[in-house]
Amino acid sequence: MKNKISRERLSSVGFEKVDPSLLEPAIRESFVRRQHAIELKLDGLTGAEIHRITGLPESEITRFFKRYTALTEEGIFWGESALIPQSRIVSYQRRKPLEKKGSEQKGGMSGALSYTLAKFPTISEKFKAAVFRTDLEYACGSRYDKRQLCNIFYDICAAAGLTAEDWPFNQARGARRTITRYIDKLLNDDFQRAALATGGSIALIHSKVGTGYSPFLESCDVYDLIEIDSYHVDAFFVLNISGDKRTKTKDVISRIWLMAAICRRSNAILATKFVFASEVRSQDLVDLICEAYVGGWAPREILNVKDLRYSELSGMPCYSVPKLRHHIWGGICLDNAMQHHANKVYELALHSLGFSINFGPLGQPARRPNIERLFKRIATKVMHQLPSTTGSSPADGRADAPEKAAIRYQIDVDDALEVMDVYTANYNGTPQGGMNKANSPLDILRDYCANDDLLIPATPESYINSVSLGSSTREVKVTGSIKHGIRPRIKLDQAIYTSTELANSPHLIGKKLTIRIKPHDYRYVEAYIDDGIYLGMLTVEASWRHIAHSVTTRKLVNRALAKKEFQIAEGQHPVLAWQKHLIANASPANARELKRLQEERCDTSQLIPKGQVEIVPEQPSNSVSERWRFLDILN
Repeated sequence: MKNKISRERLSSVGFEKVDPSLLEPAIRESFVRRQHAIELKLDGLTGAEIHRITGLPESEITRFFKRYTALTEEGIFWGESALIPQSRIVSYQRRKPLEKKGSEQKGGMSGALSYTLAKFPTISEKFKAAVFRTDLEYACGSRYDKRQLCNIFYDICAAAGLTAEDWPFNQARGARRTITRYIDKLLNDDFQRAALATGGSIALIHSKVGTGYSPFLESCDVYDLIEIDSYHVDAFFVLNISGDKRTKTKDVISRIWLMAAICRRSNAILATKFVFASEVRSQDLVDLICEAYVGGWAPREILNVKDLRYSELSGMPCYSVPKLRHHIWGGICLDNAMQHHANKVYELALHSLGFSINFGPLGQPARRPNIERLFKRIATKVMHQLPSTTGSSPADGRADAPEKAAIRYQIDVDDALEVMDVYTANYNGTPQGGMNKANSPLDILRDYCANDDLLIPATPESYINSVSLGSSTREVKVTGSIKHGIRPRIKLDQAIYTSTELANSPHLIGKKLTIRIKPHDYRYVEAYIDDGIYLGMLTVEASWRHIAHSVTTRKLVNRALAKKEFQIAEGQHPVLAWQKHLIANASPANARELKRLQEERCDTSQLIPKGQVEIVPEQPSNSVSERWRFLDILN
């Protein structure tokens, strides 16, 4: 009789293999005979011929071949593992009905669980939902108690119609050991669902790592993939509004974010950015990408924190290796945060700079291992060593009174910016293991640029200037009326813009202009007519004109005005009125916004009028918080 299963099909479907040398000597000989018999049958020999060679009965050869070609739950053949003596390929199924058992009678209950589940299928369905907690909406991650699950099993059995005379109620201890083993089997059969049920969302995230499958983006070179993410800084800081660090302040700032871009191959930090807001905005991501791409970093000339210094080998990539400025990226790895899906991010990445965006699946931060490792290192070596730290959670590393500690020790946010700037620069010059093989990230980048056989892809600077990197465009309708004597103008975020060219072009009234906006100085915008012809620079009305401000600041001021949170006096600049309101109504959120305004304008004297708050120029001083000197990075 011709075999229905050939060697070709075995190879295509797959089968389990066994190394005979690892078997016990008592069963090794039997296994080898059975293996030889199957090989002969696959070669086309008859049962009689195989019996003459191996000595196995023809009926046994047929039985072994059926076991050999049976399919596992994974969809492959059992193969050689089915030939091991005393091995099972099908779990035991009880067919004999359960009989009434005496109180002292032992045995006779083999397969009672499988028999009960087969007779009452609803028990299995409901109990699986309880084991994996799919019947509860918000229970995953809480304490997992198998004893409680046994009680749930009893309730399900009772609801299915089982009485005190039936299994498991007729058992002395309720068959808890059998039910517990059944729970373990269910958990072992589905690792991800078991991780979610027993350990919560964090365990589910970890379960998606180390699956044995090769990653889709496995091998990459320098700047092929850039990982970008944000980290919520776990600490309180104080904000010196006056700028004089000799004056103690009680203005506390919290919930600030650190954004970073890191090269996956070299592990080099391309750029960092502190965000003083409750949440990261899409414009913050655009700013970080532009900074990492252009590379405008330079070491600080003055450092106020005692013993803080840049190492000789420190620096950022574009500063230490100028050839990398405007180097083309292959793609960026982001998570699925809402701000990452903004149109301005797509416009910058896909159209202006020409690299891809890889968001990846939800809930898998391990796709960005380098950036996650960096943030963990910053947390443990810097932020969690401060007396004002909030720790990873209230039960993990949180100081007793972090807000009071920030005021008591004057842990200044400006000092934190200095420490992080030096730390990231020194990080790039520190030798690392892994793929770097004891080389620093900057060493990897220098070796990459020193390869004469490699053509370094770079964007021409003329193109960077032509696209006005980081800017955004908007279509706006020109308003005005010759009849009422209103000259042509446009309106952007509740402010009027015009120019001499536009004011004397009444033929443009009612038509749309393309406006190019530089997000960090909203006083001036570029206007283009429908054919792409440059019309000129438009200037905002007088009330917004004299102090540089960003699009974000304008929107925040307008939103606060709409909510009637503050008022603007006649002739008062809106930004100054906004800042005065923030100072008068001190809170962590307002302190955070004040710091954002300070970062927006490097010179604080342009933001705060003289006479309202005393401005004292910062000088290098050792009077800053002595708590910084205990950090590992300074020792």
